[in-house]
Order: sequence, then structure tokens, then C-alpha cells
Amino acid sequence: MRAWVGSSARGCVNALLLLLALWYGLAIGCSPALAEEKPVLKGRVSDREGKAVVGAMVFVYDSPYVKRPADFISAHTDNDGLFRMVLPPGRYWLVARLKKTEGYGPLLPGDKHSGEPVEVELDPGAEVNTDFVVADLRDAIKIREKEREGPVKISGRIIDENGSPVIGAYVVADKKEKTAGIPDYLSAWVDREGRYTLYVPRGRYYVGSADSFPPVEDRFTNEEMTFDGDKSDVDIVRKSHDSK
Repeated sequence: MRAWVGSSARGCVNALLLLLALWYGLAIGCSPALAEEKPVLKGRVSDREGKAVVGAMVFVYDSPYVKRPADFISAHTDNDGLFRMVLPPGRYWLVARLKKTEGYGPLLPGDKHSGEPVEVELDPGAEVNTDFVVADLRDAIKIREKEREGPVKISGRIIDENGSPVIGAYVVADKKEKTAGIPDYLSAWVDREGRYTLYVPRGRYYVGSADSFPPVEDRFTNEEMTFDGDKSDVDIVRKSHDSK
């Protein structure tokens, strides 16, 4: 009798230990700390004037082809134009839309859109902020027309062949190649790092640099360049064989 009781007790203990082990394994497997954390995508939707757009939605696609139903859609933006959504890790393409009617059909007059899709990479546990500016078709046309009419901003450095900054110089841009005379367009003097900023209308130019104003025979020729929009890191390299 005593042997049977002892054997029965040991069996109960073993069964209890097995159940505890199974429970512990399940708990560890389902632990949020060990599970892959989903990234958060958030941001703000505004209009051309920077005002918050209420009721817009962000459409998320898993490929650059966005003329189809979205893979994920955010809730409507709040009174501050803010949105927030939790997504699986991955690469996505985003657009923001504001529709005056319910449904997900084509945009109608008065509806607003953010334009070309924005590509983002969402890593596990990351929090990515992406803002959008939405405009209707008439606004978009006005923006494009304004961009075409306005000057473009060109920036970079004047450097020598070794990559060292050239001090005491400025950038010149001419419609026709010149060796002297007042340039058609010119920047301010470069800073200590040789950096310049130049504003010109869209077009093709002969770009170079000079050391004095007005340039007489100290103009360094560079190359012919075409500017269709703002460009940065356009370095003007003075070569040793450039002649003054």
C-alpha cells in the first residue's frame, strides 16, 4: 500500500512538472518581448499653405504600382492633420488622399492628392515620420507653372583638382561662352569652405568661376551644364590647365 501511494505521488508530481514546462514554453513563445515588434508609420498631411488637412487618408502599397486597391489604409487624419498606423516590417510606397465623397474610386473635382508615391523602409520596431502635402488638380497645375517660371537653386563648392576649397571666388553662368565681361548670372563670394549658391532660370549655361569683379582675364572656364530644377553638390573644379 505504501509503495503504491509513493508511486502515485511521484506520477502526479511528474505530470505537474510536465504541465508547468508546457505552460512556460507557451508563455515564452508568446512573449511580446521576444515577438517581432511592428514598426509605426506616422506623420502629418497639410495643404500648400501648411494648414492641417482633416479627414485625409494615407494609402500604403507594397509595390510602386499604386493604381490599384491599397494594401493598407490609415484612419482619417485628426484635427491637426496627424495620422498613425502600425504595419508589418517591409518596404512600402505611400500616397495621401482627401476625398469629398465616400468610397475608394477615382479622384473627382475638389479631391486632393499628394502626387508621386513616397518610398519608405520600415524596420522592425522603427518609428518612421512621413509628411504629405496634398493638392487638387488645379493646385497641382499652379504649382508646376510656378516651378517652371521661378529660378532654380544651384549649390556646391569651388574646389581645386585636389578637392581643396578655393577661397575668394564666385560662380558665373553664361548663356554663351565668355572669357571676360559681366556674366549673365553670378553667385555671392564663396565661404571658407568654398561653398556657393547660384540662382538661374531653367536652361543650358556655361558655368565657371572668377576671382575679381567684374572679371577681366581671371575667369576660369568649366563646362556646359543644363539646369531643369534645383541641384545641390554641383562642384566647380578648377583644373591646372585652366587659363586666366
